[in-house]
Order: sequence, then structure tokens, then C-alpha cells
Amino acid sequence: MKRIGILTMHRVQNYGSALQAYALQEYINRLGYDAELIDYIFPNGEHKQRRPLKKRIKSTLFKWAFCLPILRKSKRFARFYSAHYKCSEQQFANPDSLKHYDYPYDILVTGSDQVWNPIHILTDTSFFLSFARPHTPKVAYAPSFSVASVPEGFDKAIRPYLETYNHISVREKSGLDIVRSLVQREVPMVCDPTLLLTSEDWGKLAEQSSYKIKGPYILVYVLHYAYNPYPEINAIIEKVQQELDLPLILLDAPLLDMHFKNARFIKDAGPLDFLYLVQHASYVITTSFHGTAFALNFGIPFYSVIRDRSGFDTRMMDLIDAVEADRAIVYNQPIDRPLEMDYTAVKEHLADMRHRSQEYIKNSLAESARLVDNPRISE
Repeated sequence: MKRIGILTMHRVQNYGSALQAYALQEYINRLGYDAELIDYIFPNGEHKQRRPLKKRIKSTLFKWAFCLPILRKSKRFARFYSAHYKCSEQQFANPDSLKHYDYPYDILVTGSDQVWNPIHILTDTSFFLSFARPHTPKVAYAPSFSVASVPEGFDKAIRPYLETYNHISVREKSGLDIVRSLVQREVPMVCDPTLLLTSEDWGKLAEQSSYKIKGPYILVYVLHYAYNPYPEINAIIEKVQQELDLPLILLDAPLLDMHFKNARFIKDAGPLDFLYLVQHASYVITTSFHGTAFALNFGIPFYSVIRDRSGFDTRMMDLIDAVEADRAIVYNQPIDRPLEMDYTAVKEHLADMRHRSQEYIKNSLAESARLVDNPRISE
């Protein structure tokens, strides 16, 4: 049984980050490998950027105002990590500690999430497996650059490491262009790891949530990492609530959302609770990639709210385009369209994308395993 080390952003307190890390490890183990997450702490000192004073003050006030829910949320994430991750015995606090890691793996895998986003990783090349020993097979599964192009200097820093990968896949169309421009390779676009698993797989985990919500509801999960959707998104939320006549559940909502009526605000959800909330929603309104991905996977009608197609972060649009669910894309402006969503064709496209992605990772790991058994193949 070949041992596989996965490097990804697994301890970021974010639902998508936690669940994509679990999904990739779980799926690789189902293929008959012994996979574990390399316990690299991100962000660390290499990624600290001093935020403006106004943002630091707002963040501090927010933490004081919601200290108990935030503490419960942190505990739920910690329990999820403990119960559902298999991590390396050693934990790594910075890139230098990784460089001196005598890892026990036959194959290294760069996992998904925004691990190749220059805005987040800055000068840290760890997620390009820069610490790898020569001749260790390397596979990239669905990493995201989350930008249309990489800045000058970053391209020169990562090119030598990209050239050493045996197999590369990406998660967005923009990633195809970036890889092509840097190493002149045509690579496939595959689905996010969370979509490697079925709604039935995720439903079993959702059952472990401590939440039990009576009656139908609209789930609102709005983030503003790509752009600020306020105040325009309020009109979209109000219109959907008016048409469906259902209460809102606002997940991790900012203080400015407190004006909504017939609404429940949740700030203490862990990964299992996130799954439960999406699975049992009657409708989902989100600006989140993983909010979109899980609504699709569970077959829940949804709106993915984006600013426009010229935005630098195309992850949601690329996913929705791939499964031909264009009706779910809503630009950040008043809407006038039916809420109903026909999932018949969407499910077929999703199943096809899942199958192609599963085949990619099966074949990539099988070829990498053959290299381990017979190094001369690569000579």
C-alpha cells in the first residue's frame, strides 16, 4: 500500500477548506492508498499582512461581541479535525520546518482550495511541493490560483516547481491558461474534491450535526472575499424571502444583516453543521464557491451571486458553467426570474464531471505508484 502525503489548507477555519481536505483524503483512501494530510499550519508568519487599523478594530469588536459563538465554532472545527482527519505525526509551523521534513510518503499530492493563490501564499512555495526530494512523484489535484494571471516575480518563483510535477490538474479555466503559459502543458480541469463524493456520502456526515431545525428555511451564506456584495444583495435576499414566504437562516452573517425579519443568525456552526444547513435548506443564496458546490451536490435550488463575469475570481462561474446551471448565476442587482430550478440535466453533467475527475486521480496515482516501483520508467 503506497503512502501518500497531501498538502492543502486543511486547518483554515472555513467550511470549504475543511471539507475539501477531508474529501480528497477520503477518496484517495477509498482507492486503496494510505493517505494523510501533512499538518502544515496555514497561515503562519510567512503569510501575515498588516491590516489597516479600521479593519483591525472592527475585527476585535466583532470577536468581543460574539466571543461565545466563536468559541463554540472553534471547538466544533477542532472536533471535526480530530474525528475526520488523519494527519502527519509532526506539525509544521513554517516553510523551513517542511524543508527539513524526512517524509515517509511514496507520493506527494498538492490538494485543492486556493493553495496556489499568490494573494494568500505570498512568497511561500510550500504548496508547490518545493520541499520534495528529487524523484518523488508529485500530483496536483484541483489547486486554485483564484486569479486571472499571476504577478511578475511569482511566475519565475513557481515555474521550476511546476515543471517537476508528474501530473497537474486545476479547478478553473484561468488556471489552465496560467499553467500553459508557465510550463507549456495542457492540463485538465477537474472538480473540487468535495464533488468527488456524492450527496449520500455527505448526508451521512450531516447526520452527525447537533443541529435540528424544524420547518423549511432559506439559507443565506454570504462572504465578501472576492467583492463586497452589500447593500445590493439585500434586495435579492428580500425578494426570495417574499416569494417563498420562509424564514431566513443567515450563516456567519455580518452585523449589517441584523435588520432582516423572521431570521435566525448562526455564528457557531462547524463543518458538520454547515453540511446539515445546506442539505435541509429549501433554497440557498450564496456568494461562496463551496456554498455553491454543496447546493449543487445536494440538489438544492440556489442563487450564486456574483459581481460580474469580469471578476478575477471565476471559481463559481466555471463550476456553474461546467454543469450548465446558468440559471443559478445572479449578478449583484435586482432580479426578476423564476426561483424554480430543474436539476435533471444538471445532475447528469455533475455526474459526468465527477467521473472524469475520479478517473484523472485514479490514473495519476496509479502511474505515480508505478514510478515508485520502477524508477527507471522516468529515465
